[in-house]
Amino acid sequence: MSGHPYDPYDIALLASELATNAVRAATALHPWPDDIWPIGVEVTVTDRYVHLAVSDPDPEPLSARQMGGLLAENGRGLVIIDQHALAWWPTYTEHGKTVHVIVPASGVILTAAELAEIREPR
Repeated sequence: MSGHPYDPYDIALLASELATNAVRAATALHPWPDDIWPIGVEVTVTDRYVHLAVSDPDPEPLSARQMGGLLAENGRGLVIIDQHALAWWPTYTEHGKTVHVIVPASGVILTAAELAEIREPR
């Protein structure tokens, strides 16, 4: 991996899946102006993990996981996240939701206590 503690492909894939889902959620709720999208992306990188957090304006709970086929338009995102992330979870507010994803650095095993600390609201 040429000195990088994270696989850039995994991080890019997860960020793309989360951002695509956020755009779809925002679009379904309202036709937003082209220059204003109520989507947020936060990335925290440490020597032990990467924490991606992508927010959208849809406060509805995530639907049940669907096993989409290779050519399916919907239902593959959470399966991909399950395959490439150590942990993921949604948080909800009155005005939207945020999906959080944790990817450990190569060779790092995060403890349950570390994951609990990461999941604590800041």
